[in-house]
Amino acid sequence: MIYNYLKIALRNLIRNKVYSFIKIFSLTVGLTAAIFTFLWVIDELSYDKFHTNAPNIYRVMTNNTYPDGRIETYPATTSLLKDAIRNEIPEADKVALLSMETNALISNEKNSFNEQGVYADSSLFSIFSFPLLKGDQKNPIPDNTSIVISENLTKKLFGDKDPVGKSVTVDYGRSFMVSGVFTNVPSNSSLQFDFVLPLGLFIKDNPWTQNWQSGGTQTMVALKPGASLENANTKIGALIKKNCKECSTSAFLFPYTQQRLYSEFENGKSMSGRIEQVKLFSIIAAIVLLMACINFMNLATAQSVARSREIGVRKLIGARQSGLIMHFISESLVLAFIGLLFALIAVHFLLPLFNGITEKSVQLDFTNPILVTGALVITVVSGLLAGCYPAFLLSSFKPVTVLKGDASPSLSGGFRKTLVVVQFATSIILITGSMIIYRQISFISNKNLGFEKENVIEIKRNDMLGKNYAPFKNDLLQIPSVKSIGFGGSNIFTVPITTTDPVWRNKPVNSSITFKIFRCDEGFIPTMNIGLLAGRNFSNINNLDSANYIINKKAMKIMGLTPDNVIGADLQMWNGKGKIVGLTDDFNNDNLRQGIEPLIFLYSKNIGSNYFIKIDGSVPVNTTLAAIEKTFKKHSPAYLFEYSFLDQVFAREYRTELIIGKLSLIATVFAVLICCLGLFGLVAYAAVKRTKEIGVRKVLGASVSSIVVLLSKDFIILVLIAFIIAGPIAYFVMQQWLQGFAYHTNISWWIFAAAGAGALMVTLLTMSFQAIKAALANPVKSLKNE
Repeated sequence: MIYNYLKIALRNLIRNKVYSFIKIFSLTVGLTAAIFTFLWVIDELSYDKFHTNAPNIYRVMTNNTYPDGRIETYPATTSLLKDAIRNEIPEADKVALLSMETNALISNEKNSFNEQGVYADSSLFSIFSFPLLKGDQKNPIPDNTSIVISENLTKKLFGDKDPVGKSVTVDYGRSFMVSGVFTNVPSNSSLQFDFVLPLGLFIKDNPWTQNWQSGGTQTMVALKPGASLENANTKIGALIKKNCKECSTSAFLFPYTQQRLYSEFENGKSMSGRIEQVKLFSIIAAIVLLMACINFMNLATAQSVARSREIGVRKLIGARQSGLIMHFISESLVLAFIGLLFALIAVHFLLPLFNGITEKSVQLDFTNPILVTGALVITVVSGLLAGCYPAFLLSSFKPVTVLKGDASPSLSGGFRKTLVVVQFATSIILITGSMIIYRQISFISNKNLGFEKENVIEIKRNDMLGKNYAPFKNDLLQIPSVKSIGFGGSNIFTVPITTTDPVWRNKPVNSSITFKIFRCDEGFIPTMNIGLLAGRNFSNINNLDSANYIINKKAMKIMGLTPDNVIGADLQMWNGKGKIVGLTDDFNNDNLRQGIEPLIFLYSKNIGSNYFIKIDGSVPVNTTLAAIEKTFKKHSPAYLFEYSFLDQVFAREYRTELIIGKLSLIATVFAVLICCLGLFGLVAYAAVKRTKEIGVRKVLGASVSSIVVLLSKDFIILVLIAFIIAGPIAYFVMQQWLQGFAYHTNISWWIFAAAGAGALMVTLLTMSFQAIKAALANPVKSLKNE
């Protein structure tokens, strides 16, 4: 029986080529969107789950409670916490301590490569599944002269030779002996590294980490199987206070596999993170696929007249309604699987483009049971969803009625019209959302940040440049197209260093005001063209400003100062007791979601990571870069010349928003395309259903234009209803999204007008072909059986 169903389904597929093509194309588009989203979601959900003991691995997070009750959460912990957990928390099986990720130049006699790595103890390899290919499995980092490297770095440095026992140099300083090789870290690991240096060395070089109030390391814990997380957290929460009465921090365990998706904390509790993107794109993909299923329903309904006699004959010779339902559902499943085949082909060819947009490296791996099962389930559900309504509708026809020539279905057309309204309302929401997202991205890109980001090159500091900074700077300034150079300690767009330590006159006793701290030299402020409102810039003469400070206007107001008395005011910070010597205008020093924060400049020439070089934009960039590279190699011959343009760095700060914008645009195109096909189906249905009416009207003298209007006006009304519904929903959703930015564009009325006009234009273009075709048909053919 199933074989017969499939055979008849294929015959109908071939017989009705146009309708079959549109159905398959709609399902292909919907399934393509669903598969891409499924691949993306699988990748996001797979992060850190490859570890054998993943369910029992936790990251120690720290809650810092300020006097006003505000709580900030971060992953940095004191290095003293490791031994305290191991000795006082019986639920803990293993504890690993590691530094934050760091970059270093790893070299041997022949090669050198700038790589990312960590300082860690041997417990790193016993907690996490980073298998060792060579070396002592129990103690791969035996002493402070050992280093463990990845397969990739091994091939770069030693080719196919065994590296164990051989020497490498880190940052052209210390030499280390390779004691082990580990497999390459998977791309879906939150922790990325190509070398591991001994943690003991890091602590020796950074003795401040041996303080309960410090936070320069990461602590990972593997709980014993069956251990209570609640009990462990209760005990860990009291550890810091137990050992440090004056500390305002407490620790807790956070599931390691959730850190990527739930990384945003509010008041000490995990609230959201990338999981919001996962939900958003899953919903969008589901909507696109649902619209494809709606098209299938509409087109199947449009064919109801053509197939009514077939159904009548089948029922007269004994076919039951259940059998007919199975037959029509089998047809929809056949089309769904054909759509799946074409969707997989489309995904295969479009995957490089998708990876480029999303900055991922997902693969269409048919050996992955999750992918195969997911694709099959999506296809079957789509086929059933698309086929159920037409199956019940068509199988409900009464044989006597349809054989007389009355093919009107027993179910109301209101449901089909509702589906069209839903389709167009969704399309208008997506069109409006895409336009607003791109307006916001444009707004951010063009916003005056309070400093110049154009024609500024950023070069990372290394040890050689740090030692040779003065001659390096002097030689750079001899290049005609180099205007200035300044040293800056960190990312200027999102200054990462914050503290409540600053002390000024009349500071409130319980103050918990957070200041951003930016280390720089005398060249930074003029290079970035940051406005100096009062006082002076830093000076490099005789360490004049080693304990002096420059603050921004926001910090001045918080300190209760004014432009008249700010210069010369006392301020105590990490550089010691000093004076405020300069006042800058406010500039954006945090992500534009947060706004401007109070900031203090500390004078420094080497503590930090970046050199900022202002160049003449009228000179060919390649010429300037070649001259800068030559100077770089002169003072730092061992390091690769790597640079970034500051405006490109800025763009990377908002790559998430850019990815959302691109994917929203693609989803909008898919949705509008599917919507057009659905509309084509309904117009075809209306034209077929009203064939005799159109014939009579033409015989009585109706013009082609009047018939086109007759067939079109109902659908135009549906589009207008969809616009009325979509407008408020789109406004509310996008207003909520924009509220996440401290600085955002306005939602203008013309965006909704353009989206509505676009939807209406698409509607008219889609309907015109079918409506004109029906209007031009010969009325004799439609009336000859009367």
